[in-house]
Amino acid sequence: MNESQASSIGKVGTESVIEAKLANQDSVTTAAASESYLQSRMAVLGMLFLVTGALGIPLLWMNKRFSTRERVVWAVVVSIYTAALLYFTYILCMWSYHRIVGIA
Repeated sequence: MNESQASSIGKVGTESVIEAKLANQDSVTTAAASESYLQSRMAVLGMLFLVTGALGIPLLWMNKRFSTRERVVWAVVVSIYTAALLYFTYILCMWSYHRIVGIA
């Protein structure tokens, strides 16, 4: 320890004030915004039908703005919708496969 450090230890009144701040305040506001976004009815329905299909059902059940009856109805509707999309994808793939094999 040098002399300047030793002399500054005893001088509490002449030191500058150290202020504590949160490490990343943006992440706190981002987390609050995303939580409010996930509680939006339209956002959850958009996720169910446009993005994730049946994988969005946990978001539906975590959302506090839907009643239990609405959750059950929407879960059934999204399951049927997802099954229909998978079926039509299968039909399209088989049609394409038969067209390719028929040409070759």
